[in-house]
Amino acid sequence: MMEINTIELLVVVLSSVTITLVVYLLSHYMRKSHYNEERKIVELEAVRSSLEKKIYELNDKLMSSDERWRDVNHLIVGNNSYKVDKNQFEFQKPILSGFLRSNGITERDLEQEQGFVFVLTPFHSRFDEDFFIIKSICQNVGLKCLRGDETYLSGDIFPEILKYILKADFVIANVDGRNPNVLYELGIAQALDKNVLLISRQPEKLPVDIKSRKFIIYNDLPELKEKLKDALLQLALASR
Repeated sequence: MMEINTIELLVVVLSSVTITLVVYLLSHYMRKSHYNEERKIVELEAVRSSLEKKIYELNDKLMSSDERWRDVNHLIVGNNSYKVDKNQFEFQKPILSGFLRSNGITERDLEQEQGFVFVLTPFHSRFDEDFFIIKSICQNVGLKCLRGDETYLSGDIFPEILKYILKADFVIANVDGRNPNVLYELGIAQALDKNVLLISRQPEKLPVDIKSRKFIIYNDLPELKEKLKDALLQLALASR
C-alpha cells in the first residue's frame, strides 16, 4: 500500500514539474516574441523618421534662398492671393455610407460644428511652427482650431480623424512634404465636400491633381500669418 502511494506521489510531482516547465517556456517564448515585435516596430519607425527627415532637408535646400523659392514656384507666384468662392458654402449633410459605418461613424457624427477648423498636417516637429501660426490666427478671428494629435487617442486614430473631418466647418491642409496620411485625409475631406484651404511652401513639388486646387503659398511664417488671416476672415464671413 505504501509503495503505491509513493508511485502516485512521484507521478504528481513529475506532472507538476512538467506543467511548471511548460508554463515557463511558453511565458518566456511569448515575452521574447512580444519583445521582438516591439523592437521591429521601433526599428521601422526609426527608418521612416530618418527618411522623412532627409526628404525635408532636401526640400529645405531647394528653398534655401528667395531666388530658388521663386524659381520653383514661378508658375503661380504672381497670382497667389486666395479668393473665396461663395457658392462653395451650400452645406449638405453627408450620407452615412458603408465606408463611414465601417469606421464607427454614426448619424450623430455627421453634424457640422460652425466655426470649427480641423488641420491636416504631418505629425512632425518640422511643421509645428506652421501649425501654431494657423492655430493662433484661427483664435484671433474667433475660430476653434484642432489637429489630430492634440487629444489623447487610444487604439486606431483614423476613425477619430474622420470624425473631426466630418465635424469641421473648414479644413486646412498643409500639403508640404507629400505626407501620405495628409494626402489621404485631404482626399476624404474633398470627397465629403468640405471647405478645404490648402497651404504650401512648395506647390511645384505636389502631384498635378493637387496643384490645380486653390491654395495659399508662402515663403516664410510672417507671410503665412498675413495671408492666412485674410483667407480665414473671408471664409468666416462667407459661411455666415
